[in-house]
Amino acid sequence: MTFYIDNIRGADSNDGVTPQTPWKTLERAHVRTYEPGDAIRFRRGGRWEGMFYPAGSGTAEAPITVDAYSEEEAMPVIDGMGAAAAVCLYRVDHWTVRHLKCCNTAPGRAVRCGIMIEGRPRGITRGITISQCEITGVHGENRRQMPFYRSMYWNGGIYVTFPYKCTEGDHLEDILIEDNHIHDVLTSGIRVNQQEDSEKDIWHTGVVVRGNRIERTGADAIIVANCVAPLIEHNRCYDAGALGTKEDTFLIAGVWVCATKDALIQYNEVARTRLFDNDGTAFDTDWGVSGTTVFQYNYTHENEGGFWLDCTAYNRNPDCKGNILRGNVSVNDRRCLTQYSSGIDTVFSENRFIQTKGAVEICNQGTGKSHRYQQNTFAFRHLPVTGWQQAVYDGNFYESGNENADDSGARRCAGDGISLAEAFTTLDGQEEQFGLRFSR
Repeated sequence: MTFYIDNIRGADSNDGVTPQTPWKTLERAHVRTYEPGDAIRFRRGGRWEGMFYPAGSGTAEAPITVDAYSEEEAMPVIDGMGAAAAVCLYRVDHWTVRHLKCCNTAPGRAVRCGIMIEGRPRGITRGITISQCEITGVHGENRRQMPFYRSMYWNGGIYVTFPYKCTEGDHLEDILIEDNHIHDVLTSGIRVNQQEDSEKDIWHTGVVVRGNRIERTGADAIIVANCVAPLIEHNRCYDAGALGTKEDTFLIAGVWVCATKDALIQYNEVARTRLFDNDGTAFDTDWGVSGTTVFQYNYTHENEGGFWLDCTAYNRNPDCKGNILRGNVSVNDRRCLTQYSSGIDTVFSENRFIQTKGAVEICNQGTGKSHRYQQNTFAFRHLPVTGWQQAVYDGNFYESGNENADDSGARRCAGDGISLAEAFTTLDGQEEQFGLRFSR
């Protein structure tokens, strides 16, 4: 059955099953336990305050859907008004939520979300899709030093979590976060984790974060944890940390993973991530990862802390094989290409590192000795601040005058009288030229 909700024309005494007889309130919508194939439709242009907290589960063949209706242009708005979330899918299966605008306004900061998904503690919670929603005005928590479970890591514009520790039989499966616009939130943009976050449990499967636009957050843009082979692709992440401060937020990165196995991060654009005390990079491989983490065909620019953060050895997982960063284009990422060198093997191949605005370090707060550069292009206007350091170099291309004597196979970039770094000042509108396909 399809149920309609209209906060202006509706009445909770209606049956709710036609656009002419809609319910009015979230409270009425909570009375029913929904069944496979049911649909809940919020009228466009409407507004509700409080948390939408539905019950019941769909099936893979007949999911329960939440969507908008009517010919009006504005998406329906749900404002949590300080609740845990504006929309909460709590221990349910096979739900799809589309075309809602979710806020969570409150006078002060606390752990709050726009949309929250929480799995059940026993068994597998499956089949949740959040698509084409707008999440903004989430007055959540962006303070790192708050007590555990009350700090910035426990909320997000879209927050996906699991109670306690996940296991082979107790975890999340088939979670799709796709084509949402998340902006001006005090939280991180998208966060996937489990509540016992200090453990290196890696069990969530089928987690995909794709095609989202994330702008002006109070903390990180995307953090994914506790997942087997998560896919993070075609996202655009701008100004992560723009609403944070050094005193409160302290450390962030744009897009990063921890306690994942064989994570794949590709075709994303990450720009202008803020640098506070440290970090501030576009990407980060962090604690507890296993297998091989791959960053490929991404475009990064003007991230204040640099291109990539190497925390691979933090809480080292014995099954960790290393990192591969290939085919990426980094334009005027500041400070450095990398931060730290963990001692775990990392290969950089066929990337383009372009610097037109000043000199940077190859590796900040480390020597780079566990990093290998093969067939990359270093289009640097200036030599690196502290030289080429201790990374291994083999067959890379260099801007004329800034060659690396430690690269026995070094090749000079073709010039034709113009600095290669100058030629790559901007990539706007030129993504296809460099083989980058951000749209799907």
